[in-house]
Amino acid sequence: MPEKVSKKRKTKVENEEKKETYSKRLRKRMMKTKEEDTLEDTTLHDSNHGNGDNDKIDPSDQPLDINDRIGSHGDIETVDKALPQFKCEPKLNGYTPLAYRSQNLVHFLQQYTSGQKRTVKLKQSLSSTVVNMISDLQLCRNASPFDRRVTTMEWHPTNPNILAVGSKGGDIMLWDTANVNNDKMIQGIGAGGIMNAIKFWPSDNNFILSAAVDGTVRLNDVDGRNSRVLADTMNPHDFWYCSVDVNNKRKMVVAGDNVGNTQLMTYEGKQIFNCRLHKQKVTHAEFSPREEWLLCTSSTDQTVQFWDVRMMKDRKSSLYSLKHDKGINSAYFSGTDGCRLLTTDQGNQVRIYRAPDWVLERKISHPHRFFQHITPIKATWHPLQDLAVIGRYPDPKFPGYHAGELRSIDILDVETGDLVTSLSDPSSSGLVCVNKFNRRGDTLASGMGVHILLWTRKEEVAERQKSLLPAMQSYLDNSSHSNQSSRRPRQPKSKETKPKEKTNTKTDKEKLKLKMKNSKK
Repeated sequence: MPEKVSKKRKTKVENEEKKETYSKRLRKRMMKTKEEDTLEDTTLHDSNHGNGDNDKIDPSDQPLDINDRIGSHGDIETVDKALPQFKCEPKLNGYTPLAYRSQNLVHFLQQYTSGQKRTVKLKQSLSSTVVNMISDLQLCRNASPFDRRVTTMEWHPTNPNILAVGSKGGDIMLWDTANVNNDKMIQGIGAGGIMNAIKFWPSDNNFILSAAVDGTVRLNDVDGRNSRVLADTMNPHDFWYCSVDVNNKRKMVVAGDNVGNTQLMTYEGKQIFNCRLHKQKVTHAEFSPREEWLLCTSSTDQTVQFWDVRMMKDRKSSLYSLKHDKGINSAYFSGTDGCRLLTTDQGNQVRIYRAPDWVLERKISHPHRFFQHITPIKATWHPLQDLAVIGRYPDPKFPGYHAGELRSIDILDVETGDLVTSLSDPSSSGLVCVNKFNRRGDTLASGMGVHILLWTRKEEVAERQKSLLPAMQSYLDNSSHSNQSSRRPRQPKSKETKPKEKTNTKTDKEKLKLKMKNSKK
């Protein structure tokens, strides 16, 4: 009897193995392919160095035809007879399908939609296309409208060809990069009128919001008609504004000054909140593009603070505090999703923090040290991909320094921390402190001393130069005939005229004394 029971069990196991369905065998095969995907790099290496027969697949690896699976009578027995002939372990011999070997974005998207989420390589393929586009940028135009260095710039929110630029003399230029005679200038006061930050007014882009060293937060009319002051320290020698931003959803303006005060006000200039949230200068203030109630401020007291504008009372109401080793020049939210924060210190570090807890994601060492007589270097985002753009200030003390190192514009990948590409031009070899991409990400504006540089793609450079040359020639001809500069001369200060009058009176007295001596002789 026990021998008969054991025989029955064996037959049952054999029948179960035979009756294994096609879906189970297909599932096994898919699991096998997933294991092969983990060894993709090794299989790709083997396929590149293997024989030419690797592209051939065994005919037995092909899926069974529907007639072979069902059989002539369509009953279960014929299906069971057909299934054992199918081999669930394909003999690929080191061959990797094209979709897995390719770095094409279309192939990655196809795999992503089919459920094969290879997110790491998908992000790499997306960033590679943007990096290739940036690598093709060339210097297209160069303008020098100011008598003092460029301090800040901002692209128009809807027109990718309009750029607003502020200078150390308090001037604001609205530059139409696609035309020649369509530029507008708002005259500054000269010395002591440094433009620290500018923003386009969200409800009317003909107005530009500015924070300056003259102690005012001003709403400037590009046409020069309806400019008005929103905030004034009334003592610009001791207190002035260093940063500004506007929140369109809450109809709110934020401004930070040189002693650590942060002020919130309405569009009309009515004060909502004013408190000293930092111990030193507030170098940057920005509302989150993702959460309209979230405010970020950075300072030279080596901290970045996050605030909820609905519950701001004092310094203790900070949500998060990010400490650095040096003073901080800027802290920008990412333009892609607003879930990353890019900070630039006054030493040699660029840091990336990740939402929602704003954990430090990566530190990147980069030479951009602070110097008193240059515009502070700030890293900014690319609008289409999480790439950082920053000017390089070569430092002999920085690791990896070599003689003749270029003052280039570096593009950093925040995912890996690597330098992916850089921009430079022999005709413009100065120190580039300010860099901003337009909303489309295909044009870069840079500030190099008193010069404004415009970088565009190679295909557009020739077309733009052809269209701009006739207009520039006519403009130069008209300016030569008029003999008048487009920039209004500044009025000399009264202090400068007094010593000249004194020197003239002294020379007259000396002449009179000489005449008296000669007459006596």
